[in-house]
Amino acid sequence: MMGVATFIDYRDLVWLSPWILGVNTLLLVAVLFVGRTAGGSTRWISLGFFDLQPSELFKLTAILFATRVLCSLDRPVDSIFSIVAFYSWLAVPAFLILKQPDLGTTLVIIAIVTGMLYFAGTPAKSIFSLVLVGIIIVGLLLWLYLYVGVPLPIEEHWIDRLVTGFNPEKDPLGKGYQVLQSKIAIGSGSVWGKGLGKGTQNRLDFIPHQETDFIFSVVGEELGFVRTTIVLGVYVLILIRCLIVAVTSADKEGTLIAGGVLSMLLFQSMVNIGMTMGIMPVTGIPLPFLSYGGTASVVNAFAIGLVLNVGWKRHKILF
Repeated sequence: MMGVATFIDYRDLVWLSPWILGVNTLLLVAVLFVGRTAGGSTRWISLGFFDLQPSELFKLTAILFATRVLCSLDRPVDSIFSIVAFYSWLAVPAFLILKQPDLGTTLVIIAIVTGMLYFAGTPAKSIFSLVLVGIIIVGLLLWLYLYVGVPLPIEEHWIDRLVTGFNPEKDPLGKGYQVLQSKIAIGSGSVWGKGLGKGTQNRLDFIPHQETDFIFSVVGEELGFVRTTIVLGVYVLILIRCLIVAVTSADKEGTLIAGGVLSMLLFQSMVNIGMTMGIMPVTGIPLPFLSYGGTASVVNAFAIGLVLNVGWKRHKILF
């Protein structure tokens, strides 16, 4: 998939993005009727040989369609009103993804589009103001729910994750168990780790979902601080290369695509690693290139292929 993305002209994909958006939205609707349920969520369409997750595919769709929209505008999206108006096309897909329910992927898509706004020329002050207002509103709603009893039209376990993610000791054998066991695993890895495949927290199944959302707990326990730092260094290197491609692209489409991929990888990595250490809420976001997941692996590979594609188009082809 990385090879396919490398050799297809990314400008053709941007041109086709409205059709891609339509097909992806239909797949999200199909999930509600024929989707496979696992872990309390209905996110996959079984194809027999492969379980397709349309919400993961929508990360790429969002990058391509947002690129088309931003390139079609005569001026940057530089006001709060125009930013909110720009997000409007996400309303239906975001609603369908939340219905699965999948809060994590919804947050990733919002982060992707927000990062692309910055690369499109939207002032950082405007983006920061909007994000700050959003955080204040969410905080106020949580306060009203927890201390006043005002009901919220969202899944109750999302609120539990937000609360116990920062304070897992409140329910150590229930909602906070996963985060506490993860912190124990990472801490027990010490400097050099217990050795690949020799992590006791991992092998004795103390950590739920250790192969998907909490894979970093295994990395920390088995590889230790020094080698985990090397793993993080590889992520930093990938992000830096995406940034270089974005700022040196030959056209605006390339800048926005590379910026979108950078935003996706950065947000997912920060939130996933943060939640395993108890400094971010548990949102079910996988760690790119390490977490198990078929569609997620395909999406990440295709995304890197797009960045390579943009990078190669910077130079004149001599053959």
